[in-house]
Amino acid sequence: MKEMLERICNKHIVFTSLHVIDPKVLNSRKKIAIFSGVDQKSFYHLMIRSEQTSRFIRKNADEIVHLYGLISLHVNHQYKYKHLMIQAPLCSKAASLLHEKGWKIYNDVV
Repeated sequence: MKEMLERICNKHIVFTSLHVIDPKVLNSRKKIAIFSGVDQKSFYHLMIRSEQTSRFIRKNADEIVHLYGLISLHVNHQYKYKHLMIQAPLCSKAASLLHEKGWKIYNDVV
């Protein structure tokens, strides 16, 4: 979690609160970590870290967008900033869909 926050906070974003959302609450069996935070300007940030090693394709992007809808219903508000951290190669169609939906992607391909 520390390295994820360091990647996102390189623009000097300081979170006043940070909460972990369990994927099981959303009836998801995916291997992801979900964090919800509020910065000093009271903007909400959603951070999702995917722990898959295979290629991140359009189907995975659709699932992330669907999961965002479930999360926003769960917490009863919309997020201004959405961050996705993956450690797998990223499909161009998935990248374009996520950028179109307002996601900021951090890719750490090893």
